[in-house]
Amino acid sequence: MPASWAVRKQLEAERGEATPEAAATVWLLKLSADEEIGLSRVLAAPRHDELRQQWSDYRDEMNGSRRPPSKLESVGPSVIEHQGDDRATVAEQVRAVWWDGPNILAGSDHQWRWELRRDDGGWRVWSVELPPWCGGHVRVDVCG
Repeated sequence: MPASWAVRKQLEAERGEATPEAAATVWLLKLSADEEIGLSRVLAAPRHDELRQQWSDYRDEMNGSRRPPSKLESVGPSVIEHQGDDRATVAEQVRAVWWDGPNILAGSDHQWRWELRRDDGGWRVWSVELPPWCGGHVRVDVCG
């Protein structure tokens, strides 16, 4: 019984998300929390390594600035465009937030865009268009 439970849990862990928006949200939350565990489940297999590297590089750029954000947050509703043939795009306005003692400082909103595809397990990220971190979400003088 334990072996079958472990196999079932592994399959569940590798499953994509039920909706395109959910897959994009998982990707964003993992980036915001600097947590790679669970990221693979929302990355499309044919582009897995490239997408993981893009995620890691962007996180490194965020952490390399003099003031890494406390979190990233979506602002307003997601715009979801179903393109048929198990493809969709999700666009969201995202901003960085810094907690500075009792104050909360919010950066300006920037559009982020995910292309998603559905496979047997669910929706997964196929590509991500991100604004530059330095000179985009934060001033250049705040970067490394």
